[in-house]
Amino acid sequence: MIIQPVIMSGGAGTRLWPLSRRARPKQFLNLVTDRSLFQETVLRLADSGKLFAAPLVIAGRDHGALVADQLAAIGVKPAEIILEPCPRNTAAVAAVAAAWTATHRSDALVLLSPADHHIEDAEGFRRAAERGSVAAAKGSIVTFGIKPTHAHTGYGYIQSAEELSDSVYRVAAFREKPDAATAQTYLDKGGYFWNAGIFLFSPRDMIAALEAHAPDILRGARAALEASAPSGPARLLDDALFAATRSDSIDYAVMEKTSAAAVVAPVDVGWTDIGSWSEASSDPAAGHMSVDSSNLILRSDGPVIGAVGVDNLIIVATVDAVLVARRDRAQDVRMLVEELKRRGREDLL
Repeated sequence: MIIQPVIMSGGAGTRLWPLSRRARPKQFLNLVTDRSLFQETVLRLADSGKLFAAPLVIAGRDHGALVADQLAAIGVKPAEIILEPCPRNTAAVAAVAAAWTATHRSDALVLLSPADHHIEDAEGFRRAAERGSVAAAKGSIVTFGIKPTHAHTGYGYIQSAEELSDSVYRVAAFREKPDAATAQTYLDKGGYFWNAGIFLFSPRDMIAALEAHAPDILRGARAALEASAPSGPARLLDDALFAATRSDSIDYAVMEKTSAAAVVAPVDVGWTDIGSWSEASSDPAAGHMSVDSSNLILRSDGPVIGAVGVDNLIIVATVDAVLVARRDRAQDVRMLVEELKRRGREDLL
């Protein structure tokens, strides 16, 4: 069965300020390789039609031209680019993806993937998707459980139950981001995996699940898609109809309520969501310098950074802003973004 990749590219990446901005959020930045996270995601799900169809991209309304340019740079022609007039979380995106695929590629499964994750082993992920497609074709809504490497408190966890098929298990429970002690008990017990926020399903089954558990979101997203209009290289969802659609995650709206949830696990492919600067790395080609220093992340879009006698720091420089933070406070960078909003500094957002 062919898989329709749907790339979710509406994130803001506020914890990666000051490089990540509204005009160019983190998925469009080259944070790991010489390609952006968005481009790496598209290429990971491209195999000349053997398993994956041409990608459908769902992005923010201001990024249509940027998406088109980044796709052209890697030689990928999308099935379509759909723009959200405002963010409405992943349940609405899943509804749009399911409705679009049901109309344009009804024989395909949908693979709903964030645009801003890094996966070292692309072939390993494709194999995991192929394993998951067996269960998805039989009616499961499949997610991917990343093999945990440590007791991470920034990720949700998936608890697995009995095996349904090769390395695919029924989901026993979804667990919220735990404290350190709880996360360690998950690792000690086994059968718990990081929730990657990637989903595989037939459009028919996702539509049925939304009808059962979030019918208002399905109605709003469908109506916004049906009333969408061309916008440059893309198609813009109807502004009023999409804005009126309730905002909720697919995890809360469907996955925690459906009896059809399944998980491919363990998926051991070098995954990270690069959710903060602590999960990024210095740019080795930028010429940054450090003396008597350790455990630093140095990034810049221009100025060379020099550090002397410091440890455990993140230093990120742009032409108009500099971030200095302890590595263990990386998650709190978003607080600076909120402060900029409070001060009305739109020029720095």
